[in-house]
Amino acid sequence: MKLFFFDYDGTLHQRGTEGISQRTRRALQALRQQGHKIILCTGRCYGHLPKAAVELPFDCYATACGAATFINGTLAWERRLDSKLLLQLLQLFEHWQLDGAVEGEKRILFYHRASTEPDIVPEVHSFSEYAAQFRDMPVHKLTLFQVPMPKEVETFIMQHNLSIINNSNVYYEIIQKGQHKGKAIEDIAAYYHVPISSTYCFGDSMNDAAMLRTAGHSVVVGNAPVEVQALAGEVTSSVQEDGVACWIENFLHLNS
Repeated sequence: MKLFFFDYDGTLHQRGTEGISQRTRRALQALRQQGHKIILCTGRCYGHLPKAAVELPFDCYATACGAATFINGTLAWERRLDSKLLLQLLQLFEHWQLDGAVEGEKRILFYHRASTEPDIVPEVHSFSEYAAQFRDMPVHKLTLFQVPMPKEVETFIMQHNLSIINNSNVYYEIIQKGQHKGKAIEDIAAYYHVPISSTYCFGDSMNDAAMLRTAGHSVVVGNAPVEVQALAGEVTSSVQEDGVACWIENFLHLNS
């Protein structure tokens, strides 16, 4: 048995389209039929997973960069952000008028300024609104949309045992230090008693970097930036060309 870890956005799913291609669905199902485990390893929190991802027969969901892992539909383990530290961070974000999302069992968008995207409807507009409605919600990750990040905010984060993932200068993910997609691979491999050498991962962006460095076999889709491709052992076709399905079909053919 081997373990296959897949990023979602930009890897299995082409942004701007609905769902996952039928070819990719068939390829994922074929892996399972051969006795392998397929795992969604995403930066999204569980409450922010699209319907297409939930409907697929994944054996495991490693969400929020592995901070909350679900196996057979049940929360197996989680690593929450400290609630007091989270509130301090959100107060700092309000001071700097920063926009982003709190991510845990659901995704709470916070916008202090008017969003330029008309389809985005924030749940809260201030720290007081968040504290009144969601202060007891388990939180695994923060997303920050302001690039570059103010130096004072970056310093505070680094001083409080947190890590920052810069996603191609588009947005930041803030998670517990030591928590990342690579740690998710290690944890899930240990759970299934599978050696790292029998793990495979597929990604497309810098938030997949730790995963690509950790897995026994790493693959990126052809639409990945050059710096991400440099981290992988293989590059397959782009997500537009069903790159993951192409790789799986070839793998199953060679191992049949």
